[in-house]
This record gives sequence, C-alpha cells and structure tokens, in this order.
Amino acid sequence: MNKKIIGLSLASLISATAFAGDYVGVSYKMIEVDAGGPAIEPSAIEAKYGHMFNDNIGLETRLGFGVGDDEGVSIDSSLGVYGVYRLKLDQMFTPYGILGYSSTEFGFDGGGFEAFNDLSYGFGVDIAIERQHAINVEFVELFDKDGIEASSFSAGWTYSF
Repeated sequence: MNKKIIGLSLASLISATAFAGDYVGVSYKMIEVDAGGPAIEPSAIEAKYGHMFNDNIGLETRLGFGVGDDEGVSIDSSLGVYGVYRLKLDQMFTPYGILGYSSTEFGFDGGGFEAFNDLSYGFGVDIAIERQHAINVEFVELFDKDGIEASSFSAGWTYSF
C-alpha cells in the first residue's frame, strides 16, 4: 500500500512540474490591412501555446484561422513564433511585449491566396481573474512589406498550468 501511495505521489509531482511555466490561450483578432486605399478588416480566432523559462522570458507559438471577411478578403491561416518579455508589476496586471516572426495567408473571394511573412512585434497586458486564468488585450504589428501593412488588436483568455 505504501508503495502505491509513494508512486502516486511521485507521479503527481512529475506531471505538475512537466507543465510548470506552460500556458495556453485563445483570442479573437481584428486585423486591419492597409494597402494604400481603404483599409480592410478581416477577423480571426487564434490559439497559442507558450512556455515561460523564468518570471520574465518565454517563447510561444500561435496558430489562427479566419472567421470573418471584409470586401472579399479573409484570413486563411496565420502562424507565428514569438519571444515574450513579461513585466510582473503586481498579482493582477502583467504587461508584456512580443517579438518574433509570423506568416499570414489571405484568401480572396475570386480565388487565390497570398501569404505575407515578416518580423512581428507587439505589446499587451494580462489581467488576472483567478490564479491560473487571465484575460488579455494586445496590439501586434504583423507585417509591413511590399507597400502593405497589417496590424491586429485582440482580446482573449489565457490558462497557465
């Protein structure tokens, strides 16, 4: 009996530390694309998975898919890898900055796709609502390439393990 208790205790400790510093989240993004004429504003849902190496520095990946189009243009998919720097001010508010690389693929009603890959950067704030749950708002400059600029504003939820 003692061996079972010890085994279960060790298993729970190992599983708890295996995900220590990891987090997942989902957000709704409003994207503004400016190509010199009237801006278009498709929208997307984005999921993220990240790992904090210490209290301030982390790495995350993001994957998104379009949920709304504008003027016949939609987000087909987006993928990003970012370094994250979090500034722990207090238990409730945590501002952060991100810097990385993203790829965004647009789809057009008439057919066809076009992808833009570029350095991306942004900032946001996590607002704790419980120990492991936070809501966040964020602004990201997705790309500025070939006379076309895209940025996003998002609101979401994050769960920390």
